Amino acid sequence: MPTVRARRIINAPVAQIWAAIRDFGSHSQWIEHHPKITLEGGDGLTIGVRRRVTYSDGSYFDEVLTGMDDRVWVQEYDVIGELPLPVYNVYGAMQLYPVSGEGPTLVERRLTYDTPLSEAEARDFEQSRLQLLSGSLDILAALFE
Repeated sequence: MPTVRARRIINAPVAQIWAAIRDFGSHSQWIEHHPKITLEGGDGLTIGVRRRVTYSDGSYFDEVLTGMDDRVWVQEYDVIGELPLPVYNVYGAMQLYPVSGEGPTLVERRLTYDTPLSEAEARDFEQSRLQLLSGSLDILAALFE
């Protein structure tokens, strides 16, 4: 199972960034292409809530919030159902690491998955996921500039 990790230093205290990402239903402001997010089975802080992420072209995917820990600033989720990508068993996480008390903060997005792709195709796919995760961290960082 490959794991793709994108990291970015954001010039803001960990508490401010956590406040922006903690609600699983509020991520459209910093997810690439600003998709519509709908929740089923709870609010954005409810473990087990299902989130549908729908893009303007009608494509979508579903995720379930599987873990959140305010003590270590981590949020974990599973991607479920059919995906328009050559992957399965997809798990994601975001974690914040304070560099100092007043900022900046290291933000990490992780994506772990299985894929039936050949080795060369898998490397290309991994690179595309890294660009996607990195892009979302750039958008998140812009909220604090």
